[in-house]
Amino acid sequence: MSASLVGSEMCIRDRSTLCAGLSILFCTSMHIAAKGYERCCKDRRLRAALGGAVVILLTILLRTTDYNGAGMPIIEQAMAGQAVWYAFAAKLLLTALTLGAGFKGGEIVPSFFTGATFGCLFAILTGASAPLCAAIGMVSVFCGVTNCPITALLISFELFGFDHAYYYLIAIAVSYMLSGYYSLYHAQTIVYSKFENSYVNRHGE
Repeated sequence: MSASLVGSEMCIRDRSTLCAGLSILFCTSMHIAAKGYERCCKDRRLRAALGGAVVILLTILLRTTDYNGAGMPIIEQAMAGQAVWYAFAAKLLLTALTLGAGFKGGEIVPSFFTGATFGCLFAILTGASAPLCAAIGMVSVFCGVTNCPITALLISFELFGFDHAYYYLIAIAVSYMLSGYYSLYHAQTIVYSKFENSYVNRHGE
């Protein structure tokens, strides 16, 4: 990335902390949405119908399909500092409502979308480098929701190169630690404590 790195030190410190919180919100939203649908409708077909209707209604209200599907064009806009401020929240909400209703899809690309657009918002508010903040957002939120720091670091190198490896390394480490034991996958087992040298062997929350 060749963009100016004005404010990058603040970005790496504060941004990764906020991304850890966003990771927790992302995981919690997915689980709450699924439980909410189950309470409302015992029949899976009715849950799917309800979820589809809600997503269609929200799409009409938003007047855009930017938050349906993978959303790669919006990620590119975020890297350029051009995503709208509420993009991360809209994507998170629609993803939770869609997957919670039983529709099959991925959580990983939505986590990239959410992280990149949140990073873009941070850059706009602080004057930091939009490409760097969007990149940090992508890999930090991914790390927080999956608890896979090494994978997140390798993804950062593959997507963005090694020029700012220091920033990605610190951001991923902070996000991994502060995201606690939340996970997209209840079956995921976190073997060692994130906070001390001890064996915990606990499932994701």
